[in-house]
Amino acid sequence: MTSNKKKDNGLNNLLVNIIVPALILMKGAKLASKIGLELSSIHILIIALSLPFIYGLYDLIIKKEKNFISVLGFVSILLSGIVGVMQLSTDLIAIKEAAIPFIIGCVIYLSNYTKTPIAPKFLYHDDIFNKPAINEHLGENQQDELNGNIKKASFYLFLSFMLSAVLNYVLAKYFVQSPTGTEAFNDELGKMTLYSYPIIVIPSMLIMFGIIRYVYVSIKKLTGLESDDIFLFNKK
Repeated sequence: MTSNKKKDNGLNNLLVNIIVPALILMKGAKLASKIGLELSSIHILIIALSLPFIYGLYDLIIKKEKNFISVLGFVSILLSGIVGVMQLSTDLIAIKEAAIPFIIGCVIYLSNYTKTPIAPKFLYHDDIFNKPAINEHLGENQQDELNGNIKKASFYLFLSFMLSAVLNYVLAKYFVQSPTGTEAFNDELGKMTLYSYPIIVIPSMLIMFGIIRYVYVSIKKLTGLESDDIFLFNKK
């Protein structure tokens, strides 16, 4: 039941945050005219962005999922709407697209030097690793070594976010060139949103899996445990 719920949530995120808004941005004006509705480019933009905006608001307020990245994602959508509705420079879209992963990466890495590092929440999560069993097989020195490896993995995660920032900027500059407030701008924003999934999102997920595997191999070497004992997947 838990895994099905997670799959459903992933599908909902993909539909609400990427696919449906992109289709509305690219095809919304034509569909509206076919049914006799005269909607401006600004109206189409507001409708498209309202879906992920409301979904993010639901996560933040109703489900109370107020983690740092969900808040930044919510802010990102809000900024896109402000740039479009107020017809600001399209350069701000590229800057905003690059700034979000850049900020996330910097915060994750710099938090290593605080009392509450963020990286373990991504790379050594309670829902993925069987921490009680792992801790039983770790001595004090081994625990320090594992913490050091997680810190090293957080640097790889930081680099992946920097790569994402660069790709986001290039993608935005390539696709979004028309003045804000126009139908062409909405179409380009929609294409950018769709292409961001195969060009940025999927590679970023693969990199994340690779980094988590690095943590797993480190745990396996330090504890001698097998994967069935390290991971919680087979225990739910």
